[in-house]
Amino acid sequence: MDFFESFRTLTLAYSGEQLIIGFVMGILVGLTGIGGGIVAMPAMLTISGLDPVTAVGTSLFFSVLSRLYGVKQHLKFGFIDMETNFWFSIGSIPGVLLAAFGINYIKTIVDKEVLAHTISLGLLVVVFLIAVYLIWDGFKKNQEDKYKCGDPLLPHQKILGAFWGSGIGALVGATSIGGGVFVIPVLTAVFKLSAKCVVGTSNMISVALTLVGSIVYIYYGNVHYAVALLVVAGSLPGIKMGAQMAHRMENITLKRIMAGIAFVSFVTMVAGIKFH
Repeated sequence: MDFFESFRTLTLAYSGEQLIIGFVMGILVGLTGIGGGIVAMPAMLTISGLDPVTAVGTSLFFSVLSRLYGVKQHLKFGFIDMETNFWFSIGSIPGVLLAAFGINYIKTIVDKEVLAHTISLGLLVVVFLIAVYLIWDGFKKNQEDKYKCGDPLLPHQKILGAFWGSGIGALVGATSIGGGVFVIPVLTAVFKLSAKCVVGTSNMISVALTLVGSIVYIYYGNVHYAVALLVVAGSLPGIKMGAQMAHRMENITLKRIMAGIAFVSFVTMVAGIKFH
């Protein structure tokens, strides 16, 4: 979609809706690292009214701009593990590139409604699995509230980071979901980071993933710039507020909020999807 064309169809009410969506997503991104995709996709499909491929591209474009600001906020509190970010990105950047080119090519040869339905069902399954994991992780026994961030990685952690990064990169490129919600289980299970460090590091990882993916979607014309910029404008105060809230929260509370957001997103997608 042309940059200027995307602004011609805006109404005052529609613009206000996008600002509100952005503010809510900003709080979630700043607080938990989740929101750029798992919340943005359902919102852009059901509220913004975008087709699935354009929603993916727009969500990725929004995530680049909003998460850059989120990284700045979390760096202030020391909540980013740079070595983990490096090894994860080695696998994730090639993965997001391959998937983004693939999904944009498929759009040209597959029926629009079939593709939209397939993407929606795929997202539903993945979001359900992630929600189940985060609920289990947030409410399991023998929780530790020790803050861990920046410890040297073991050799097997580096290999696993690159491996999981490639798969998650592919999911991000195909769906825009993953910058937070897919990364978080890996950061907790493989890298053993605390919830606060997970939030900051997932934001850092997401910047590279969404930047690479959004460039591909921009190339194919599958980004609604007006929606993306309005959502970004609304998200900035929310991100700052969310990061400050995360700084004050206990580890276990933050983990349970992450689980709740994932579950609500799943329910929202179930309500909005059209089953044929």
